[in-house]
Amino acid sequence: MKTETLEALGAAGNKTTIAAGATTLWAWFTSNEFLGLAGLAVGVGGLLVTWHYKRQANQRQEAEHELRMQRLRRGMDSDTDLGTLGAEE
Repeated sequence: MKTETLEALGAAGNKTTIAAGATTLWAWFTSNEFLGLAGLAVGVGGLLVTWHYKRQANQRQEAEHELRMQRLRRGMDSDTDLGTLGAEE
């Protein structure tokens, strides 16, 4: 066989392989399994983002609580409208 014929057959085989691979990927992307896996990935991603921000909010609330407790121990802050009672009252 001639070299040109072999190169043409090789190029045709390469194009066929690429087309078959693309068709396989397209079929997988449009299948229910892919959509299920994509939904699972979105759900897990949402869970991780929610967990991260809830954890940060919890840390902020803990710090705020600790600051309030320190202020209450020192008598600087009061949660009531009455204020703190002095020794002379």
